[in-house]
Amino acid sequence: MKRTSRQYGLICMLLGGATTALATDISFNGFANFTAGEVVGGSNQGSHLQYQCPCFVSNYEYGGIYQHTGVDVAQESMMGLQATAKVDDKLSAILQVDARGLNGYQPSVDWAYASYQLNDTFTVQVGRKRLPWYMYSDYNYVGYAYIWVRPPVDLYGWEVYSYDGVNLQYNNAWGDWAVYSNTWAGNQSSLNAPGLTQVYNGYATDTSWRDIIGSSLDVSNEYVHLRAMYMQNKVYQGAQNPGNSATQTAATPDTPIQNAQFQQALGFAANIDYKSFLLRSEYNIVRRPQMGYIAPSGLLGVGYRVDDVTGMYTYSRYRESKSWLYTQPQRDSTRALTLRWDFRPSMDLKLQYDMFVDHSQFPFLGDSKLVTTSFDMVF
Repeated sequence: MKRTSRQYGLICMLLGGATTALATDISFNGFANFTAGEVVGGSNQGSHLQYQCPCFVSNYEYGGIYQHTGVDVAQESMMGLQATAKVDDKLSAILQVDARGLNGYQPSVDWAYASYQLNDTFTVQVGRKRLPWYMYSDYNYVGYAYIWVRPPVDLYGWEVYSYDGVNLQYNNAWGDWAVYSNTWAGNQSSLNAPGLTQVYNGYATDTSWRDIIGSSLDVSNEYVHLRAMYMQNKVYQGAQNPGNSATQTAATPDTPIQNAQFQQALGFAANIDYKSFLLRSEYNIVRRPQMGYIAPSGLLGVGYRVDDVTGMYTYSRYRESKSWLYTQPQRDSTRALTLRWDFRPSMDLKLQYDMFVDHSQFPFLGDSKLVTTSFDMVF
């Protein structure tokens, strides 16, 4: 368990949760993932939108897609730098800038918030943060923080991933258990959302999630980490009409999806690290009752660690229900074999083989097989 504790400490540093900086000092932490992947097979030999398939979606949030065109190093390679300005023992500000190969390494702000510690157990934060509706939301792109090359995209695959608002955190210890809860509220709009525009539609599509309210509870000890989450919000979505130069944006409710669609999300996760044995599991269900839309997704991974090498087998799947509006639901699953080698402190090498199966009645991507290798580090 020594390596697990060391990794956890590094992750906390990266997220601004631990710093020894003096008052008004600024400290920096960062991470980098250098990833190369190639689609080596699949059933769909045609094309999807402008892509040459078989294809593998590596990231719905930023529209990352591996095509059957050889080795690609741009889809998932990225760097991040986080600055923490500590004003005093209670007040601090955090800014994180990321640069992704997908965007030609143009910098973008993923985190920007102020944090004030009310007392020993409660902290309030205001600004832009990632939506914490997954187990790995806070460090979704810090490859060093988990076994896989990427968290399984059958589950980690929604187009809105951050919010502008406020959250209240609770941290305490109950006996041998660490207890953490987070409650958040805010809004977020994504104009020309990559997941919708580049993966599904092929034309500019905007989305806005408003009146977001959510809460999560994590309890953990030396071996077990359990999590539960609930979130609700209103969804607006608009798309540019391919035959009309006028763009309907999600900034107003006058969109193809009439007014707001109420959305609910429930999530549960359980992780076990016992001696050399590892178990990773997570389940999420999203509902839009007015549309008759239900989308459950989940993952189950089993692994074993020998010294600095960890192997894991993971099964994940996403399954939309058929309804009066969703007559062609998306349904897919992925089996992944992962090998991770922690060859130096704060660094790892990974090799992963993904076997994606498109179970949809009308496949849009088809089956695919992807080989990926990644070098991850935190500093």
